[in-house]
Amino acid sequence: MLIPVATLIVIVVVIAVLSFTGLLLTGYAQGTFSMAPTLPGCNGRHLDEDFTYRFRDPHRGEIVLFHARGEIGGTITPDPKSNQLGVTKRVIGIPGDTVVGRDGRVFVDGRKADDIPTASFDAVHLGKGEYWVLGDNRGVSEDSRAFGPVPRKAIYGRVVLVFWPLGRFGIPGYNKHLKLPGPLCGATP
Repeated sequence: MLIPVATLIVIVVVIAVLSFTGLLLTGYAQGTFSMAPTLPGCNGRHLDEDFTYRFRDPHRGEIVLFHARGEIGGTITPDPKSNQLGVTKRVIGIPGDTVVGRDGRVFVDGRKADDIPTASFDAVHLGKGEYWVLGDNRGVSEDSRAFGPVPRKAIYGRVVLVFWPLGRFGIPGYNKHLKLPGPLCGATP
């Protein structure tokens, strides 16, 4: 089915206005693979927006972007005052949750979050304004297991659409039975 020309024009104008105002961003997976295969590594591209979290807090399961300092493949520290890095991860725990990794899985408040294989980690109770984030490719992801909870003030956007490669075009979901792909592209997480 073809999109009417008027609808296409409206969509293009809305995207242009949102992009011009900085509310719509283009994410670029430059050889990273900590969110693979949900977000394509090896130069995949995704569309991000930063207006939803001006009105509400992140929800469990969403793929968020947060400000951090450090180096991909090295030490990363979530930092709301830094624009050095924009890191993309999935929200697993929200304020008030207790998150633990045991028996190869992640549990939130005693319930299994998903079936994605995850190395064990000690229980963490999230305080006010703290979020626990993990990469979907957990065998290679540097995430809250390494740097701890992410402060709400550091979270600025969320991923809403994968648009490159075209074969992956669509809204990124949450495959709770994901099989880990491991390293891709020969790059670092």
